[in-house]
Amino acid sequence: MATTPAQRRHDQGKSEMTNDCTSTTPDYDAIVVGAGLSGIYAVHRLQQRGFTVRAFERGSGVGGTWFWNRYPGLQCDTETLSYSFTFSDELYRGWNWSRRFAPQSELMAYANYMTDALGVRDAIQLNTAVLGAHFDDDANLWRVDLDTGQSVTGRYFVAASGPLSTTNSPTIAGLDTFEGTVLHTAQWPFEPVDFTGKKVGVVGTGSSGAQLITALAGTVDKLVVFQRTPQYVTPAQQRPLGEEEVRERKDNLDDLRALMRSSSHGAPGTGTDRSAFDDTPEERDRVFQAAWEFGAQAFALATYNDLTSNEEANGFAADFVRRKIAEIVDDPETARKLMPTYLFGTKRPIKVDDYYETFNRPNVQLVALREEPFVSATTTGIRTTAADYDLDYLIFATGFDAMTGTLFEMDIRGRDGLTLRDKWENGVYVRTALGVAMHEFPNMFLVQGPQSTTIMNNYTLGIEINMDFIAGLLERARAEGNELIEATAQSEVEWAELCQTLAERTLLLKTESWWTGANIAGKPRPKLFQSYTGGLKQYRLALERAQADGYREFERTPVQTAVLADA
Repeated sequence: MATTPAQRRHDQGKSEMTNDCTSTTPDYDAIVVGAGLSGIYAVHRLQQRGFTVRAFERGSGVGGTWFWNRYPGLQCDTETLSYSFTFSDELYRGWNWSRRFAPQSELMAYANYMTDALGVRDAIQLNTAVLGAHFDDDANLWRVDLDTGQSVTGRYFVAASGPLSTTNSPTIAGLDTFEGTVLHTAQWPFEPVDFTGKKVGVVGTGSSGAQLITALAGTVDKLVVFQRTPQYVTPAQQRPLGEEEVRERKDNLDDLRALMRSSSHGAPGTGTDRSAFDDTPEERDRVFQAAWEFGAQAFALATYNDLTSNEEANGFAADFVRRKIAEIVDDPETARKLMPTYLFGTKRPIKVDDYYETFNRPNVQLVALREEPFVSATTTGIRTTAADYDLDYLIFATGFDAMTGTLFEMDIRGRDGLTLRDKWENGVYVRTALGVAMHEFPNMFLVQGPQSTTIMNNYTLGIEINMDFIAGLLERARAEGNELIEATAQSEVEWAELCQTLAERTLLLKTESWWTGANIAGKPRPKLFQSYTGGLKQYRLALERAQADGYREFERTPVQTAVLADA
């Protein structure tokens, strides 16, 4: 693969790292950005290895995305018995989920439970955003600027800010003239909002939008759904957890842990060896129907193994969902507007109960923006090319500037002042070593960042796998006396090529999605796919091989404490 202009520019004249590095003493061994589940675990693992750590969180509480997203109907779409840290038997068994998919209140409670149980709360500074982080080439440490006016230093800089934390708020002409209330699902008010008897418009029908729509429909006087793209929505089949199934999981935690770590996507029921071509059309429909009734990830991940790699197989699943829409939705015109035409599974799978049924309610109206686009907001609502819609509330469920958005919000600079945005060519050429580090950004590490498994798998298990590798690398380097760690240029090129090659074996690149930044106006499309699509098991094995091979992807050199001139 050819080098990019940024690579060539910063490779020219670069000297090799030497063993003659000097350093001042940092305030902390490690500085962590974020106190969501990634940040909480990062602090724990680093403290456990004997490092001094300080985490900075812009919110007034821990929880990350679950802190900011608190809209009605929110629930995790990974089953709770798997969406839990499994590194500690005691902590796993000490927590009780009430439902198959955790609502926001329980997700927040779980984040606080882990924070206190691990004893990391004192290491987290809330209400503090990281504005920038610059690697000091002379001192060989990171200088981190905060929105409080403080500046702190750390030997290591760990970005645990998550892929879904920078809000995407589309612009509508005249929105500032709207006299109603504008909300965003990812910036929801802390106090409950009473929508009883109100006229509400929702923009967006992804996971957040679908959950919100079904939750509000029975409360509001009028719900207008402004649909940008029709979605494939399969039932979650939410329900209370039975005492027996919870006890069975806790009593057999070793089996659950082994199953999660050996499964394709890090949770039971997320893989299969069967092809869609193994069955007759009638048999396929029975398989799809069983998965529809089971819920969770079954339809997308446990029916057939070629749904996202073979277009004909993909068509079988897509056709089944479209037939379901026609069967469920009473009005044929509404059903037509709800039917997606893109390849199934090439946008994030959505699991929400009673989504299509909601459009049979007399107070719910669907507006297909591809057929009647926005013209502008008005003082009383929204005007499209076809009609005016009076509203009391306009809610954006338009998601995030995912993957690189939050990293680019911070002014992150590596060697010689190279910005991360320039390094990655504004997101066009993202390259990482194993999804955890970058060349020219020594001692900087990513937890669930670009080119790891991120949001395509069980997120909590991904955190453990990512952070355990990073902590092991730091401990190995310290034991060697080599506290300066930098990914090699070759390792990040090879890993980026692998991520792209794996993505090209799927159908994912055939659809515009937020995985490729298509939801952000003007955002350049990546030339290298920004997630590892080989599955969590294969990602884990790749990290284990790197560890067994002595972390050859990373140059490690000593850092010697400088002798002050006036000493």
